[in-house]
Amino acid sequence: MIAIITLLLDSYRLLKARALFWITLGISGLVGLLYLSIGFNEGGMSLFFGLVSFEHELFRKGSEWAELLYIGIFTKFIVPLWITWIAIILGLISTASIFPDFMSEGSIELSLSKPVSRLKIFLTKYLGSLLFMLIQVGLFTVLVFFALKLRMGTWNPSVLWMVPLSLLVFSYLYAVVVLVTVITKSTLAGILFALLIWFGSFIMNAVEGNLYAAAYTQSQGGDAEMQENLKPWYRASVALYTVLPKTKQTIEFGDRLITVGGQKGFSTEDFTAALLGAEADREDLEGIDDAVRRNSGFYVIGTSLIFEGVLLSLAGWLFCRRDF
Repeated sequence: MIAIITLLLDSYRLLKARALFWITLGISGLVGLLYLSIGFNEGGMSLFFGLVSFEHELFRKGSEWAELLYIGIFTKFIVPLWITWIAIILGLISTASIFPDFMSEGSIELSLSKPVSRLKIFLTKYLGSLLFMLIQVGLFTVLVFFALKLRMGTWNPSVLWMVPLSLLVFSYLYAVVVLVTVITKSTLAGILFALLIWFGSFIMNAVEGNLYAAAYTQSQGGDAEMQENLKPWYRASVALYTVLPKTKQTIEFGDRLITVGGQKGFSTEDFTAALLGAEADREDLEGIDDAVRRNSGFYVIGTSLIFEGVLLSLAGWLFCRRDF
């Protein structure tokens, strides 16, 4: 156990020594500060700690729509753009070289000399690499958690679900990096293959989502025969998408978990309506887009974890068999 803790601490020190770690952390702090600068008063909302104000009765302090807008800015703008896009790319760049550097001559011998199996060393280095994303997302989300208390006057621990969900997305892609770098010892190859899988997941998510919309959610005046013809294609896209990690849908799963105004889940339509200053229909207790809830938790997260487990198992097997 002491040897494992030592390896984890070594990974943490290695991450701290990388410039990208502090750059990403600094940007996260800046984004968090900008988020905190959004406020609400009796007249409406304000930006930059009151320097700019917008009067609107819908967004007065204490209203449900002010809370929806504030949480929506975090989950539907900051999280998709910063945490699960830019921060993940910076994280992959920063951690992709960990296994190639570790397996380089003279680096791994010291770890192998310790009374720890190769598999435990491999898994410890993998978990240690995930600290990059955990620290970045964790600190930022905790800041958002306290900002909600300051601005809305209530504690909302449901926003903390974005920490494990964001970490899951990073872990799916980092598993690709680990397998490729264990095979090739090439940092660049690991990053490129991870981005390729990410792009493939993005394309398949768009195909599956559009087919679902065309086959199941068209207006009543739509072509019923056309919808029936598209349903087999939709089911085929679901089957094909099964083998890939569901990066976007994993983040969207947060829509089912986050609470707004005491109601679990809220839709993109609600958030868009709030941005436009018009109330959306909040009577539906589900409150979640059909396009988001169409797939089960096992399909979204379970199959993605199976994808990650298969890649890590293969990488771990190759790592244990490699002649160092």
